[in-house]
Amino acid sequence: MRHDPSFEALLESAKDHLVVLSPPGNSYEVHLAVDSPLAESSIGHRITGTAHARALRVHRASGGGAFIEPIVGEPRIVAGRVLARNDDGRILVKSAIPLLIELENESDMDHCVPGEFINFHVESGVTFHPSTAS
Repeated sequence: MRHDPSFEALLESAKDHLVVLSPPGNSYEVHLAVDSPLAESSIGHRITGTAHARALRVHRASGGGAFIEPIVGEPRIVAGRVLARNDDGRILVKSAIPLLIELENESDMDHCVPGEFINFHVESGVTFHPSTAS
């Protein structure tokens, strides 16, 4: 993908395989899974990485708006603009945070036109893949 899917957020907490991130410019506290626990010394610092999710069902959005529900907790519903799509069935969506989305149904790719707004439910276990911690 030619768009960068990474984002920076404040690491609010890290316990076992769960992190709580606060992206700048909004009130979100997004709970995401991680493959490996992060060092407690990183808490309170900015961290950069990518978020990955699996869309259960994708719909074209009639209005423009980007959000994640709930505002605090594990993402369940996402709305945002499609930035890019790959032939491998993944899309990049700009929402409250950028998300790399794997589509459950191949037919959903028809709704994922770059520049268009979509909304979808996500499967439990949205993951964060850190690239750096400061």
